[in-house]
Amino acid sequence: MRYKRIGVIGASLIASVCLLSGLMYYFNQVDPHGVLDWFGSDRDSVREVVREFVCDATDTPRCKYDMCRASCQGYSEIPRNLSSQTNSINLYDSSIQHVQTDAFAQYSELRILYLDGTDIHEIEIGAFANLTKLFWLCLDNNKISKLLPGHFTDLINLESLKVNQNRITIADLSDLEGCSNLSFINLSDNQLTSKTLKLPHLPALHEISMQKNMIKTIDENTFRNLEQLEELNLAFNKITSLPLNVFRPLKNLTRLELGYNELHNLPMAVLSPLTRLHSLDLEDISLDSFEKNAFDVFQQLDYVYFKKFHYCATYAPKAQRCRPSSDGVSSLSHLLDKTLLRAAVWVISCVTCMGNVLVLWGRFTAKDENRVLTIIIRNLAVSDTLMGIYLFVIAVADMIFRDNYNQVAISWMSSWFCTSLGVLAMTSLEVSVLILSFMSLERYMLIAAPLKGHRTMTPQTASASMIVTWIIGVTLALVPVIHWRSSTRFYGVNGMCFPLHIDDPYSIGWEYSAFIFLGLNLTGLITIGYVYAGMFVSIWKTRHACSLSVGDSEFALRFFLIVLTDAACWAPIIILKIRALLKYPIPADLHAWVVVFILPVNSAVNPLLYTFTTPKFRERLSDGWFGKVRNYVTRKSSAEANCKSIQNIKLRIENYRCPNIFVTDCRCTYMQVQAPSPEARSSTEVVVEIC
Repeated sequence: MRYKRIGVIGASLIASVCLLSGLMYYFNQVDPHGVLDWFGSDRDSVREVVREFVCDATDTPRCKYDMCRASCQGYSEIPRNLSSQTNSINLYDSSIQHVQTDAFAQYSELRILYLDGTDIHEIEIGAFANLTKLFWLCLDNNKISKLLPGHFTDLINLESLKVNQNRITIADLSDLEGCSNLSFINLSDNQLTSKTLKLPHLPALHEISMQKNMIKTIDENTFRNLEQLEELNLAFNKITSLPLNVFRPLKNLTRLELGYNELHNLPMAVLSPLTRLHSLDLEDISLDSFEKNAFDVFQQLDYVYFKKFHYCATYAPKAQRCRPSSDGVSSLSHLLDKTLLRAAVWVISCVTCMGNVLVLWGRFTAKDENRVLTIIIRNLAVSDTLMGIYLFVIAVADMIFRDNYNQVAISWMSSWFCTSLGVLAMTSLEVSVLILSFMSLERYMLIAAPLKGHRTMTPQTASASMIVTWIIGVTLALVPVIHWRSSTRFYGVNGMCFPLHIDDPYSIGWEYSAFIFLGLNLTGLITIGYVYAGMFVSIWKTRHACSLSVGDSEFALRFFLIVLTDAACWAPIIILKIRALLKYPIPADLHAWVVVFILPVNSAVNPLLYTFTTPKFRERLSDGWFGKVRNYVTRKSSAEANCKSIQNIKLRIENYRCPNIFVTDCRCTYMQVQAPSPEARSSTEVVVEIC
C-alpha cells in the first residue's frame, strides 16, 4: 500500500511538471514579449492581449501572421490592408523613406511597432496618430534627421522609444509631456547637441541613453523634469564641462555613464548630489585633482570604471568592483605586476651596467692610437650606462613598493623623483641615438668618400661634438619638464616614469612624444641604415675581385648586426606609435614589455658591437687576462709532463749512483763535477736537457 501511494504521488508530480512546461511553451509562442515579461511589467494586462489573438482574415502579400502579429517584408510604404485587430507590426528588409500622416490610424489596437532599418528619411506630423495603445516604438537604424512636436501625438501609453543610429540633429519630445508610462528612451548614435535637445516633464522615465552624439555642453536645467531617472548615459560625446548643479535634480540616479568625453576638469561637486549611485563610468577622464577617498561619499557604489587603475585604490577603495585593475605595467599591489617583468628588469639592468662599465674601464686603461673613436665610444658607454641605472632604480622601487603600491601610486608618479628618472631615461635614449648617427656619418665620410676632401677628425673636434650632443640630449629631455612645469604628468603617466604614448596616444605631451620618436629617432634610424649600407657597398666594390675572406665575412656580419639592433630598438616603438595615433587598438600591457625588453636593446648590445667584438679588444684580451691564464695553463701542463719524464729518468740513473744529481718536486739541480763513469755523465746531461 505504501509503495502504491509513492507511485501515485510521483506520477502526479511528473504530470504537473509536464502540464506546466506545456503551458509555458504555449504562452511563450503567443505572448509577444515572452513569459518572463509578465512579471514587473507596467503594460496593460496580459489577459487583454490574449483576448485579441483572433484577427480578421486578410490576404496581404509578403506578410506573415502569428496570431495578431504581422511581419512584412520588402515594402516601400506602410501597408494599409492589414487586419484592424493587429497588435504588432514588424517591417523588415523594406525601404520606407517617407512615413505619411495617419499612416497607422486604422490600427488602433497596435501595441508594438518595429520600423528599424527601413531607410526612413522623414516622418510627417501625426504619423502615429490614433495609436493610443502603443507601448513599444522602434525606429532604430534609419536616416531620420528631426523629431518635432506632432510626431508623437496620441502616444499616451508609450513605454519604450528607440530612435538610436539615425541622423537626428533636433529632438523635441514635447508631445510626450506628462506621459505616465514612458520609462525608456534611446537617442544614442545621432548628431544631437545640447541646444537641439528638449526633454519635457516625464514623471515615469527611468532610463535615457544619449551616448555617441555631438553634445559639448549641458544646460543646468536639462534634467530638472526627470525626477525619477535612474540610469543616464552620456558617454562618447564631446562634453568639455558640466555645471555644478546639473545632476542635482536626479536624486534617484543609480547609474551614470560619462566616459570618453573631453572633460578636462570634473569637479567632485558635480557628482556629490548623486548619493544613490550604484554604477559610475568615468573612463578616459583624468581625475588627478580629486582628493584621496573622494568617492567614499557614495555609500552604495558597487561598480566604478576609471581611466587609470590607480584611481581605484586612491579614490574608490570601498567599491566592490573597480576597473581597470592594471595598466599593463602595474597593478593595485605591485609596480611591476608580472613576475617575468621583475626578473627581466634586474637582469637587463645588470647586464647593461656591467657591459658598459667594462667598456669604460677598457677604453680608459688602454693606449689606443685612435683617440677619436675612443672618445666617441666612451660617451656612448656613459649614455648606455644611464639606461641601465634607470632600469635598476625601477627594479629597486618595485621591490620597495611590493604589495602596497596602491597606497603610493599617485605620490610616486607625481613625484619629482619619478620625473628625474624619466629625464634620465630620455637623455640616455636621445644621446645614444645622436652618437650612433654621428659615428655612422663620420665613418661613412672616411670609408665611402675618402677622396672628397674630408679631413680626419681631431680629438678636440670629437670632444666638442660629444659636448654638443650631450647638451642637445639633456635639453630634449628637459623641454617637457619646463613646458609643463606646473605638472609632472609628462613623465609621470605610468609607474615606469617613461612616456611612450601608445596606451593613451593623445594624453598630455603627445605632440612632443611624436616629435621625439617619429621625428628624431626615425630620422636617426634611416640615417644609420643608409650610411652603413653605403659603407658596405663601398668596401664590397673595392674587394669584389677577391674572394670573401674570414675578415670580410666578420665585417659584413658586424655591419648587419649594428643596423639590426638599431632597428630592433626603434622600429617597434615607431610602428606602435603610428598605430596608436591612427587609433588602432594597442594591448594595455605592451607598454611594459617595450620599456623593459625593446628600449634597452641598444644599451645592452652596444658594448658587444663596438668594443667586445673588435679585433683590437680581442688582441688585448688575448694578451691580457686570457693570455696570462692561457700561459699559466700551458706551463702547468708542461711541468706535469716534465715531472713524469724526470721521475722515469730518476729511476734509470739511480743505478749509476750519481750523487751530484738531485730531483725534488719536479725541479732539477745539476752540479758540474766529473762523473764516475761515462754512463753517469751521459745520464746527467739527459736530466739537464729535460729540466
